[in-house]
Amino acid sequence: MRAMRYHETGSVEVLKLEDVPTPKPGAGEALLKVRAAALNRLDLFLRSGATTMPGWSLPHIGGFDLAGEVVDVGAGVERSRVGYEAMIKARVTGPSAKGRLDIVGIARPGGFAEFTVVPVECLAPKPKPCSWEEAAAYPCCHLTAYYGLVLRAGLRPGETVLVHAGGSGAGAAACQVARAAGANVISTVGSDEKAAKARELLRVDRALNYKTQDVAAAVKEFTNGRGVDVVFDPIFGSTAATSVECLARRGRWILLGMVGGPSASIVAAQIMFKEITLHGIVEFFADDEQIAQAFALAEQGRVRPVVDKVWPLEQLAEAQRQMERGEFFGKIVVKP
Repeated sequence: MRAMRYHETGSVEVLKLEDVPTPKPGAGEALLKVRAAALNRLDLFLRSGATTMPGWSLPHIGGFDLAGEVVDVGAGVERSRVGYEAMIKARVTGPSAKGRLDIVGIARPGGFAEFTVVPVECLAPKPKPCSWEEAAAYPCCHLTAYYGLVLRAGLRPGETVLVHAGGSGAGAAACQVARAAGANVISTVGSDEKAAKARELLRVDRALNYKTQDVAAAVKEFTNGRGVDVVFDPIFGSTAATSVECLARRGRWILLGMVGGPSASIVAAQIMFKEITLHGIVEFFADDEQIAQAFALAEQGRVRPVVDKVWPLEQLAEAQRQMERGEFFGKIVVKP
């Protein structure tokens, strides 16, 4: 089969299209014909060497957001599973998990290939309203949004959410999940073009170009000086001070990424006197019931991923360059 692998970390040039043996499913596993796989920032961080994760090793096939069709199964799995159309729950749970965080596409080969093997407990039904590309784009970011906003922040109808980086995969998902929960949504983006897309595609109440607008002032104006109930923050470093300033008393701050830097200067008194609660979240820690709740939004047609561009597998390097440049809105997908 064809697979995009890298044998060393570095720039996108380390990605190589190679012919490798098609994997065979072992006991409790299914062989999946990959129909589409979506990119995430973590794929780029691992490939570049900027970070590492439990179980990750070289050579590596990345891609932990994917969807496909079961074409074979291993011992102990009913043959009726063949033909099953699935999107993947990336974290492996149960007896087949190899470590504290055993994740398809990280501790195991992922979806940037024509075929991949996954434990059967990782199979979730492909949502009927979604294309293969949308199904691949759904799991990680929309689980993150649901886990953070609904389960951790306890978002309620009528509350107001500030979503940083609304044009990113996680940010776009958060805008959609917040709207589905009945909240008002303000989102920051990096250009007027992305602001227009956020209003059109995500139906946000206010889209702010953080490069040209005073975000805190705009939030105060929108909320009549009160501030937002929840901040959904995949950025942190460069947005931390703004997040604190924008939060209302007893606001909840959902932290899920550090694209803007791993540290920031925060005035403790602002946290204390506003009684702000900070929730750090990792979507891979969601349990099966929580994942099912998040995935149900897609099956019900209440949330549908925004796919910016679909690249052929052999152009994965170009797809990752697009993500590195920030020239996308929603999710970038590759197809074998």
